[in-house]
Amino acid sequence: MKKFLYSFFPNLFFFLFCFFIIDLIISNSILNLSDKGCKHVERYYIALKKNCNGKEKLRATMPTTNIFTDNKGLRIKEGHKRSTKNKVYAFGSSFIYGAGLEFEKSVIGILENNHKQYEFYNFSYPYGSPTVHLFNLTNEINSENNPKKILFFLSMSDILSEISVWGDNDSSGRPMLMTDELFRKANKKEKFVKKNFKLSRSIAHSIRDLIRSTRNRDKKNNNLEVRTTIQAGYTYTPLEKLKPYYTDKNFELGKNKIKRKINKTISVLEERNIEFYLIIFPFADTLEYGQKYFNWEKYAKDLCKKNCNFINSFESFANYKKNNKNWYKKLFFTGDEHYTHIGHNVLAEKITQEVFNN
Repeated sequence: MKKFLYSFFPNLFFFLFCFFIIDLIISNSILNLSDKGCKHVERYYIALKKNCNGKEKLRATMPTTNIFTDNKGLRIKEGHKRSTKNKVYAFGSSFIYGAGLEFEKSVIGILENNHKQYEFYNFSYPYGSPTVHLFNLTNEINSENNPKKILFFLSMSDILSEISVWGDNDSSGRPMLMTDELFRKANKKEKFVKKNFKLSRSIAHSIRDLIRSTRNRDKKNNNLEVRTTIQAGYTYTPLEKLKPYYTDKNFELGKNKIKRKINKTISVLEERNIEFYLIIFPFADTLEYGQKYFNWEKYAKDLCKKNCNFINSFESFANYKKNNKNWYKKLFFTGDEHYTHIGHNVLAEKITQEVFNN
């Protein structure tokens, strides 16, 4: 036993020493993404850099992805060259941006590959909301070179974004972030441990998620318990339980703000005879826990009454859920609300049926 201990501890110490040296090297090279991202963050505005070739890891539990942008700062496939084909403009948040996925596996990348007669412009990015979409849309369209179609993705997270992320416009008409928190975060130096031990932290995250997954399995059917979110929680939870994120007053303000932006968008497009599609998609928690307190589907449909084509993908995802035992793990990243490539495929199929096969 003594002989074993005499050899075990020196070998353990040597292993840990080598591991941490390797961790330091990898953390400051391969895993160091601090200067490789494509986000352009100003004090009160955020967008994507133009002509960028970068990498990003949006969340600790999500994979690192390649990001390429064009001369407008829009996400594209690597090496993609713009054509003069009929244009399709897409507007959305991080879901439609394709968080955690290569562009080709995102909903817009899939549509682009399947409908080569169109040129797709994806104006989506994290923190995108109707306020930002309207600004980008009015900046882009003109009477001589209008898009053929507009795909406007309305996310359940947009209410929170309109309440707490995007505020008034500046003197140029550009929307402003309500605080400079994102700017301060982007310019904040990483703490020593976070900067130099990324590999260790990644392994720790994986172990933690594995433990959580095991602990949170529904004993009855062995499925993962669906995590709740603030972004969509108002559909199945009373607002008083979601404070300080939502109150009766700011929730109404958020809904009305979205309504104004959608109405304005539709009126702008009416003048130019551009097809407008308002598209909604579910979060996992709303799929699982329902819409007892707020019916998002009805709210969105009511926004789309005149000169507006409404596409509701809830049923497509509900059918997938019904027919796939491990639907949560397949459709969504572990510990996150964003879709995997399977979720993006489900959404792309629905859009193809409603928009491009008619």
